[in-house]
Amino acid sequence: MAVEIKSGDILPIESFSKHLKINAGPGAGKTHFLVENVKNLVRNHPSIEKSRVRKIACITYTNAAVEEIKRRLNKFADSVEAYTIHGFIIENIIKPFQQDLKHIIEDAFSITVNPKGKITSQIEGLGILHGEDKDDIYKFITDCTSEQIELSYSKRIMGDIEVDNALYLSTGEIKLKASNKVSQQHRLPIKEYVWSKVKKLTHNEILFFGHEILKRNPTALYATRVRFPFIFIDEFQDTNPLQTKLIRLIGQKSTIIGIIGDIAQSIYSFQGARPQQFRDFSIEGDRDVIEYEIKGNRRSITNIVNYCNFLRCSDTLVQNSIKPYGDENAKALAEAKKVCFMMGESQTIKEKIKDLMQRGAVVLTRTWAAAFTYIQDISDAQNKLLKDIYNSYYTSPIDIRAEITEIHNVTWVRAFKFIFMLWDAYKTGSFIDAIRAISLYSKIDKATITPKLVVQIKNMSEKIFAAFSESVTTVSIINTFNTLLQETDFTELKNKVFGDEFSIFAFSEFDDDKLITAVSGLDWRTSYKLFNEVFTKESKFMTVHQAKGLEWEKVIVSVAPSSRNDKTTLAKMYNNPQILDEKPEEEFTRMYYVACSRAEEELYIHIVDSDLTEALIKNVLSNFVANKGIQIDYEIIH
Repeated sequence: MAVEIKSGDILPIESFSKHLKINAGPGAGKTHFLVENVKNLVRNHPSIEKSRVRKIACITYTNAAVEEIKRRLNKFADSVEAYTIHGFIIENIIKPFQQDLKHIIEDAFSITVNPKGKITSQIEGLGILHGEDKDDIYKFITDCTSEQIELSYSKRIMGDIEVDNALYLSTGEIKLKASNKVSQQHRLPIKEYVWSKVKKLTHNEILFFGHEILKRNPTALYATRVRFPFIFIDEFQDTNPLQTKLIRLIGQKSTIIGIIGDIAQSIYSFQGARPQQFRDFSIEGDRDVIEYEIKGNRRSITNIVNYCNFLRCSDTLVQNSIKPYGDENAKALAEAKKVCFMMGESQTIKEKIKDLMQRGAVVLTRTWAAAFTYIQDISDAQNKLLKDIYNSYYTSPIDIRAEITEIHNVTWVRAFKFIFMLWDAYKTGSFIDAIRAISLYSKIDKATITPKLVVQIKNMSEKIFAAFSESVTTVSIINTFNTLLQETDFTELKNKVFGDEFSIFAFSEFDDDKLITAVSGLDWRTSYKLFNEVFTKESKFMTVHQAKGLEWEKVIVSVAPSSRNDKTTLAKMYNNPQILDEKPEEEFTRMYYVACSRAEEELYIHIVDSDLTEALIKNVLSNFVANKGIQIDYEIIH
């Protein structure tokens, strides 16, 4: 039986003599609870207070969440280390125990790694073989195999070879997995090149080697436990089985493990997350796991919270709204707002959505390509290309939205960003903005900026953009830039800024044919909107996965199941919403729940081309209200 607590509660120090599991729904204040209790431990627990060596580890799902925890800890940060799970393993297990890592590589794969130089993680957003010469890799392979053959593997296919974590978890067997296009005799040589020459591990390999080091080396395990007497994991429902196995191993002795999460928000099965891991969490050893529950929801008004309770009615956690307001009048106005179902695509509905978006509403969709149905001037053909691009990154560690908004490591993203920044500079007449665009590829020494160079940049922009059409492809505009750069009129720009051999490449060897075809087909209008309306920090369009952890005053949910992937329909889901199992249809319900729970005061649910009818909505919600005694005020418009 879970002990009910509030997000503002500070648990007694003695509570942390046992492992903890905190059940908390959306808007519950999980991060606030975590940070304030960590501060209390730093102040009052002797193993932290009286030691400069021992730390508290806070592990969460994203880099943004890590930075938020660090910001909130402020002056307590010296006694706390915040990481993603991969960051935790790299810094505290992989880097300090390199000899063990290399021994495991030799023992499991008969690959001897040069003892000089540390093996670390691949750079986020870049392929593991980024910057490597294919011919060097081919030569390494043929030297290892003594073959006289021509090889044609792409760097992407070679870089995808990695330890098979699924096999390791299910059988304990250690093997590599690779594309069928890579010959069996070439897999180990390629991996030897990556580990011994590039000295990088894939994200999945970090988990495998981290666990193996702790399992094989008692000293490494002991050192980790001594350094971290407390480890707290936020968003635990998003961890995969190997991450859980590693955490359980550490927690078997000495270290106290605290997990915080919500089974109803487990939506990362494609990355290995399993909701049962949170529900059934236990650790072998002499300490129990004490379970706590936070029922309050500080984000959403009562109608939204109660509607979300309907979606998670198969679970025991029932939330109640404790949303703070400035005054009673504001509270009354907010609480009077009904959940609104918008049925179909009539002109009335279209005008309603347009008005909501003008007033700051955010649209949440199943995929980001689907968001384009809410933007004018995007054709069905362009929508199809966007979907193809999305699918290219679906199982990739690359977050394409983060790439476009801030990272710019992916080749085509950087090229597009450059040409859009150059366009914006051209429109405003800003030479400084043009320099910012160029800085994506080349740093300009202020001393080299001459009047002649300024004129050439201006003339280049004129030639590219003066008469271009928004219907042409962005790749063709990039190619125009490359062609113009070779002309004698732009010698100063080429030699002083870019270099003799410079060219902007739209694609790299990591990009497969489907992605290249899709990106090449994007017209200027579509791709410019993608970079400047959809994938921005202030975007009004987002997928459910990208929206996780965020919140807005007004939310339009347009989330429809895929018959192939989700194995359900909206009518089936509303008739019997289930969230606790690992079936595809139950993960869809959780996804739907996450989307609806992002809304603070106004929730609009757009139903398009669905078997969900007005009569069914009224029936299931009426039954829920009658059976649970929980009121939901809603309206349905057509």
